[in-house]
Amino acid sequence: MTFPLPESFALTFRGYDREQVDARIDELLTEIRLLTADRDAAVAEAENLARRLEQARSDTAALRARTDRLCRTPADPAAVGDRVRHLLQLAHAEADGVVAEARERAAAIVREAEETAARKVEDARVLAARETEYARRRAERLAAIERRTADRLRQADAFLAEAAGLLDGDPRLPAAA
Repeated sequence: MTFPLPESFALTFRGYDREQVDARIDELLTEIRLLTADRDAAVAEAENLARRLEQARSDTAALRARTDRLCRTPADPAAVGDRVRHLLQLAHAEADGVVAEARERAAAIVREAEETAARKVEDARVLAARETEYARRRAERLAAIERRTADRLRQADAFLAEAAGLLDGDPRLPAAA
């Protein structure tokens, strides 16, 4: 949401219309607050994604430990007959394949989550920097407008004071009350 800066403010008897200037300053301050809120929301989203990534890493580590523990306590093929021994060997080979595939999937998921989180964090940083820079430039422009307005008001006051002094000293004019 951007508001165009006015070319000038309406002139009144004593300078610029102060209500118009105050209204414009209020609009700009509202816009700065909105930009700051957007930046804060992006940073919060990046932090949330980082927390979720850490949770996924923790879950993966727990699953890996559980799988390793289950694989270390297989049935002893020496204690059973040949046929059962062969079935157990096939089951162990299949279990090893399942474990390897699960590890590969978990690693792929972790990589993808890390890449997504890194992209989101970088996007949030870029957005926050852009919004901050935009707000800073808007504030600088507002300050410059404020300085110019104050200078013009002082000039107008000085001009009016000089005019009043001239009018008070002019014998052709009736005396000021």
